[in-house]
Amino acid sequence: MKEDKILILDFMLDVIKEDLKYDFLTNIFYREEYFDRGIRIPPPFPYSYYDETEKKISIFERKIGIKNVDLAKECVLVFPWHRGRMRESIKNIGSNEFRYDKYNHKAFYFSPVNICFIYNGKHSITAGVGFKKGCIEAPEYDVTGLFKHVYTDGVYWYNSHNNQKFEDELLDFRIGIIYELSKLKYQIEKGLE
Repeated sequence: MKEDKILILDFMLDVIKEDLKYDFLTNIFYREEYFDRGIRIPPPFPYSYYDETEKKISIFERKIGIKNVDLAKECVLVFPWHRGRMRESIKNIGSNEFRYDKYNHKAFYFSPVNICFIYNGKHSITAGVGFKKGCIEAPEYDVTGLFKHVYTDGVYWYNSHNNQKFEDELLDFRIGIIYELSKLKYQIEKGLE
């Protein structure tokens, strides 16, 4: 029974992550108004939260290590913003191998939700994801600390102890689904359900 629940949750998580990854990746094709404006992209998860004693906690306090992120296999959220740069990256990566550049390719990897959020090197990483080529390195952070203290309704994040709404809206409703399903999976695995 427990194994069946986890199997179903893993299937749902994988399908939703693929949908999310490619939807963000293809924005450059469909949404011209999105580009060249420097639009602020909110982080996929709250970077800090409050526990039941109102102590502020940063998710960056729970670093696991460095994750080798396979651009062909992982859920990589990347937001290319300049069509000219994207075109050049496609031509370069399409004709050559993807080469990780530790000074340019910057990301965070969040476990156990298994999402990689790119914040620098967006165009070349987008081409790597699209061509299913290459790997990058990203610091890996454990977000299970959020599970007890934060929930979402698909639009906003909330403090579980006082229902106070966080300032930033969710990046996308599917992030909320991934988060809540990952929380449920974690609770099942730990026998907390």
